[in-house]
Amino acid sequence: MSSIFNVTTGPFNEHVMILYNNDDDRNKAAVNLINEGLKNGFHCIYASVHAYDSENRSNISNLSSKITKYNENIEKDELRIVDFKPYYESALNVDFAPFRKLKTEVEHTINQRKSEGKKDAILIFADAAEFLSHNKHFDESEILEWWWNKTTTEWKQNNQNITVVCPHPGQILNNPLLTETMLHIGSMHTITIDFNYNKYNRKHSDYDIQKNPKYKHYQNKKKTKRILIVEPEPDIQYIYSLVTKQHGFEESDINIVNDGTKCLEVIFSAKDDNNNDYDLIIIDTHLRDISGLEVARKIRDILPHKRIILTTTNSLDNISNLINSIGIKPEDVVLKPFNFADLIALIEGR
Repeated sequence: MSSIFNVTTGPFNEHVMILYNNDDDRNKAAVNLINEGLKNGFHCIYASVHAYDSENRSNISNLSSKITKYNENIEKDELRIVDFKPYYESALNVDFAPFRKLKTEVEHTINQRKSEGKKDAILIFADAAEFLSHNKHFDESEILEWWWNKTTTEWKQNNQNITVVCPHPGQILNNPLLTETMLHIGSMHTITIDFNYNKYNRKHSDYDIQKNPKYKHYQNKKKTKRILIVEPEPDIQYIYSLVTKQHGFEESDINIVNDGTKCLEVIFSAKDDNNNDYDLIIIDTHLRDISGLEVARKIRDILPHKRIILTTTNSLDNISNLINSIGIKPEDVVLKPFNFADLIALIEGR
C-alpha cells in the first residue's frame, strides 16, 4: 500500500460515513481520497455545498492547490466539481429530483468510461447530508442518507463500481443526547470511520511529556507495533489502511492480505524471521480459500499466545463453540457491520 488512501483495483462500491472533528480532518480526507482516486484511474466527484463559497475553507479554490494536476484533471474530465448548494436546499424540502439527475449522470459517466476502455470506477465525496447535520436538520439528513443508501445498494447489485463518501460533523453527532440520531444516520452506511479519537492516543513530543505530567503515563505505553490483517474484500482493505494510519499506526507496520493461504505463509515463512513477529492478527471468518476460523486454529496450534481478533457476519451464538475450542475470547470477535472506531479501541485495549 502506497498510501492510507490507497484506492484498490478491485470492487469498490460502498456508502461510507466519515465522522470528523474539525475542518482540517474533513478537508484532508477529501483531498487524499480524490488524489488517490485520480492516481488509480477513478473518475472523482467533489460535490460540496461550499464548493464555490469563497469564504469557506472547504471551497474548491482552497483545496485545488492540494489536488494533483487539478486543472489537467478537470480538462480531461477525470475530476468534476459539483455545486451542492441547490441540492442541499432541495433536500431541506425532501425533494430528490436533483439527486436523481446526478444519479443518471453518474451512471452515464461510468458506462461511457467502460466503452472508452477507462477504469469503470467513480468516487463521490458528497456533503449535503453533512450540512443538514451541521445545521441540525437531522430528520432531513437521515432521509437523504436513506436515499444514498438505496442508490448505492442498487449500484452494488448492478456491479457498478461507485462509492459515495459522506462526511458528518462528529463533534455534533457524538453528543450523547443525539445517540439515537447517530444510530439512525450510521445505519444508512455500510462503513463508518470515526476520527473522533482521544487526543492522548496521538504521539507526544518529549517537550509535551516534560511540561505536562498528565502525558507521562503514555510515554512508556506499548502501542501495537505490527498488525496482520486478513480481509478478502478490497473495499474493506482500503478502509483498514485509511483508519489505521489515521489513528497513528505506521504504514510499514500494517500488512493486509486477502486469503488464508497468504496469511499462513506470512506467519510461518522461514524466509524472514520477523514475518511472524506480529502483535495482532485480524482475520475475517469468510475467506475465499480457507475458513478464517481454520486459519486462526492453525496459528494458535503453533503460536498459542498470539492475539487474534475475528471479524464475522456470523452470530456469536453460532460460532461460540468454535472460538472457545480455538481459545479466542468472545470480546475479540467483532460482528459486521461494525464501527471502525470500536475496532481501533479493541486493538488499543481501550
